[in-house]
Amino acid sequence: MATIMQKDVLIEVVANTQATISKRTAPNTPRNEDQRFLSNLRDELYSTAPDKIDYQKTLDDVKNIKDKYVNLPVHSYYL
Repeated sequence: MATIMQKDVLIEVVANTQATISKRTAPNTPRNEDQRFLSNLRDELYSTAPDKIDYQKTLDDVKNIKDKYVNLPVHSYYL
């Protein structure tokens, strides 16, 4: 069960994780499984009532994904 503010936090954490992955994967590569999962999760969070969201489990799942990418090198998109 999540509050409205926790739901908002989860949406922000998902967006931040998506940005982290995007910066650390090669440009113009197909989306990987984690990116597809996060996109689906974002859609699910937007369409689900806060009291139906398991805040801690969702937060832990997203953090585990982010941890896989956070120490990878950042790809440069500028020439």
